[in-house]
Amino acid sequence: MSIDKNAGLEAVRHMQDRQSIRNFSDRPISEEDLNEILGAAITAASAGNLQPVSIIVERDPERAKRLGELCTNQPFIGKAPVNLIFLLDWHKLSLYAAARKAPFNCNDSWMHFATGLEDVMCAAQSAETAAHLLGIGSCYIGTAMHSGAEICEMYRIPPKAYPMLVLSMGYATSLPKKRRKLEKKYMVFEGRYPELDINDLCRAYDTKYEGITLPIPPDPSVREKMIEKFRRGLLTTFTPEESQRIIDRALELGYITEVQRRFGTHYHAVDNYNMGGHILEMMKERDMFPSRILQEGKIEL
Repeated sequence: MSIDKNAGLEAVRHMQDRQSIRNFSDRPISEEDLNEILGAAITAASAGNLQPVSIIVERDPERAKRLGELCTNQPFIGKAPVNLIFLLDWHKLSLYAAARKAPFNCNDSWMHFATGLEDVMCAAQSAETAAHLLGIGSCYIGTAMHSGAEICEMYRIPPKAYPMLVLSMGYATSLPKKRRKLEKKYMVFEGRYPELDINDLCRAYDTKYEGITLPIPPDPSVREKMIEKFRRGLLTTFTPEESQRIIDRALELGYITEVQRRFGTHYHAVDNYNMGGHILEMMKERDMFPSRILQEGKIEL
């Protein structure tokens, strides 16, 4: 492999400036650029070179709008010139294995699910990076899994294949403020996992989320609904008395903190937990059952 180091360093530094883009202009992505992005995706790393990945290219505005509705009502998806729907796809290999008289149960295997999902992410990340290097913004949408049954019907996705994520792409109308990231020393460990200083760890996260809060709504009915949702999340971890003290403090301050919002209202400690079972049920209906071994026990011959 030969590459000019200066050109490589320039690309790496450009990668470090990436941001998620959710405001897209009407400027189309050229066929040439899209083909380069897809070329990067399909040549990404793959466990055993199995490549259990398929990509549906969505360029129709009306379907994209519906896709945005299915992905937890995110309108910017409908405004993206191109959406790439990444599938974990065992359908193609199952057909090939049957035609060539090979055993096949990847769609029911936890290990193949895990490595297949890694392959999906490698392909999607390669596409995201290629788009960024070409000056095209993008945003990952992980909620495609939540409406997998509807998306499968909409795109005629066969059994043994399931949508894992969407990558919305387009040229940005403006660049958002760059988000702070966690310090390198808490992301990269040399040789072993270190003993963490809880006070310094909290300082690092507080710095990352400084100034980001969710205000308590002034409207009584809206406020009550938000507080009860927050309470449901707190009760997964704290006693009722502790939960009430945390809520009282939030009401006193007039806001909940970012980490409380993340796991108490956004990535909700109850709703997200239950959603996992719902997604597995939809996958089971699609003849993809990575948790079969948990229910039926070890395969013994």
